[in-house]
Formats: sequence, structure tokens, C-alpha cells
Amino acid sequence: MLRLIFSAAVGALIGGAIVTLIGPPGAGIWVLAIAVPVGILSLVLTRLGTSGLASIYVSQEDLTRARAEDRLGVARIEAVRQTGTQINDQPECEIDVTVQPRRGAAYATTLRSVVPLIELAALQPGPAAIRPIAILIDGGPEFGFVDGDVSPQEIAGLVVPPRGSVPTMDWPKATRVVNGARRGPLLGIGPRGRVLRGILFTAVALAVAAAVVSPYTRALVMTVHAAQEGRIGVDLRRPDELAVAVQALEDEIGHDRVSSVVIGSELVRVEAPLTPGQTETDVWMYRGGVVDHEGAAPSQPELAAEQFSWKDIALSKVWALMGEASAESGIPVGDANAVVSRSTDGDIDSDTFGESVEAAEMFISLRTDYKNVSFRVNADGSGGLVSQ
Repeated sequence: MLRLIFSAAVGALIGGAIVTLIGPPGAGIWVLAIAVPVGILSLVLTRLGTSGLASIYVSQEDLTRARAEDRLGVARIEAVRQTGTQINDQPECEIDVTVQPRRGAAYATTLRSVVPLIELAALQPGPAAIRPIAILIDGGPEFGFVDGDVSPQEIAGLVVPPRGSVPTMDWPKATRVVNGARRGPLLGIGPRGRVLRGILFTAVALAVAAAVVSPYTRALVMTVHAAQEGRIGVDLRRPDELAVAVQALEDEIGHDRVSSVVIGSELVRVEAPLTPGQTETDVWMYRGGVVDHEGAAPSQPELAAEQFSWKDIALSKVWALMGEASAESGIPVGDANAVVSRSTDGDIDSDTFGESVEAAEMFISLRTDYKNVSFRVNADGSGGLVSQ
């Protein structure tokens, strides 16, 4: 199970990294913030599990079962070594012991266990370091110390032979003893089934990565398309990418009426009425493949006549118009943006004098560190660029 969790964390890391690259600012950060510690913790616990980490103490239930099945004995501590690993500031140790059961042959083994610092001094090796134990499973070697829970009579007469005179039994890895029987991980760790496990872990990682990336599918598709054209990253001013952004905005808003549009390389921002023909206006922004509804516009229009349709804008010509503006001004397109809104009624005799109710216009701005230029053109692209 821990390996499945680790695979899921790896998938989340992959998905989070992709989203961070293709999504809006901050996208994927929360995924990475969760996946990194989960992945590290599951990996550490998996490594500890496969290394045969054990407890040197047993529960009362295990002791009762060992006593009933005559699985008591004594063990002599031969050596204690700290591995250099610490868990919760407590050292992991390798403990060499020689065991003499009440029933069965003696054996030598080495176990790994996390030993609290205050108890480390009690694990002193030597001829006199003989302690009572309960063997957890018939045939061993799993055991635990049971100091104070076993009477001297129960282990009377047991003599631990020299370590070199008995066989060595390896402590099983990635297993634990439950109710007198070994229990391994849900998925094995041996060579058998390794290919199938690899397929399963890969499938889990890919499924999680896909789930993380799925809300940003549009951004991923456009990023791949840009890469196929030899470009790094998406530019929303280009016709195909802009068409995707506009469709996403229209789907989210629910209609095609807007009162202002800002088109940049990384975002498209619109102010649009909640209901066509009404003046209550909100802001929507497309960035990184998703649409954010940002609430009420900072400046509410006076008249519903300020609204116009996406169809009034020559969206397919925005990139070309920026290229024309760049050629005419000598300033690279760079991070140029386009702003579309209705022009102002200049007829002093009109009831709407000073209001933005005339034909929609597009303003294209280019800049360097030393110079700014702006061009105006009809929103439908007709009439040619006019320098401002």
C-alpha cells in the first residue's frame, strides 16, 4: 500500500510540475506542497519496511500466545550498532543476538529496530547480557524482549551457546507477525510479479498525473501545438490560441456580449454583463487554460449600449495587426497587447454625448524601455492602422 501511495505521489508531482509550467500563476503549487511530503514519507516508510525494521518488544497478546504455545526463550545480545538513520530523533540500530528457545534449536540472528535513546543503554552486549524473549512464530527468528513479564522458572536451565556454533537465521524483510503468522505487504516485493507490479505502479502514477492536469487540458493541448510549431509556450494573441480562449470565455460567461476586451500573450481579460442588455458587469479572465470569474468590474458601464459582440472583433487579425504595427513603428511585438472597446460619442447634440456607444475600436500598444507607441484600428480590422 505504501508503494501505491508513493506511486500516486510521483504522479501528483509530475502532474503538478506540468500544471505549474502550463497553468496560471500559482497553479499546481498546492499539489506539489502535498505530494512532496507524502512521497518522501511513503518512500521512507517503504524503505524501512523492506529493510526488516522490527519492534524489540511484544504485546501482551503475543506474550500470552507464545507462552501457550511454548515459544519462550532467552537471547544474548552480542553487538549493537547504530545505522546512522534516525526516526523522530531516535536511532535505528542493528542488534546481533543468539537465541536459545525452550523448544527447538538455538540460532543467531540480526534485527533492525528503532531504539529510544533512554533504552539504548539497556542493550549492552556481553556474556551476561541474557534476556528473556518471546518468539513470535514457530521456527522464528522473530522475537521480542519480555523483561519482567516472564518468571525465572519459565526460562530456568536455558543456556545460550556460543554464536559461532549455531546457524544464522535472517530476519524476514517486509513482513510482520500477526496472531502467530507472517503477513507480507499487499503487493509482493520479490522477483515474481515484478513486471505486473511495475505496470500497476506506472498506471497509478499516470492516472493521478492525468487527474491533476485534466482541469488544464486546453492549456496542455495548446502547449503541445506550440511546441510542434517550434515555439516555447502559448501566445494567446495568435489566431488559433485566441479562438480557444474566446470560446472558453463565452462558454463560462454564457453569452457573447462584452463591454471591453484586453488581449495579451498570456491572458485574455473581458468585462461582460451578467445578463445581455443589463449594465451589471463582471470581470472574467482566461489564463493558463482556465477561466476565472473575478467578480464585479471596477468601473460599471453607464449604458447597456456599451456592449458589443465577440463577432464585432477581427480576432483572427489581431496577431497580423500587431505585426503591421511593429513594422511601422520599428518596435518589436514583444509583450504588446490589444484593447477593444466602443469609441466615445463626440456629438455634443446627442443624448449619449461622451458615452462609449460608437463603433468598437481596437488599440494596439507596443513598448520598449525608452519608447511607447499606440495604434488604433476598427475592431473588425477595417480601415487600416492609425498612429495615436
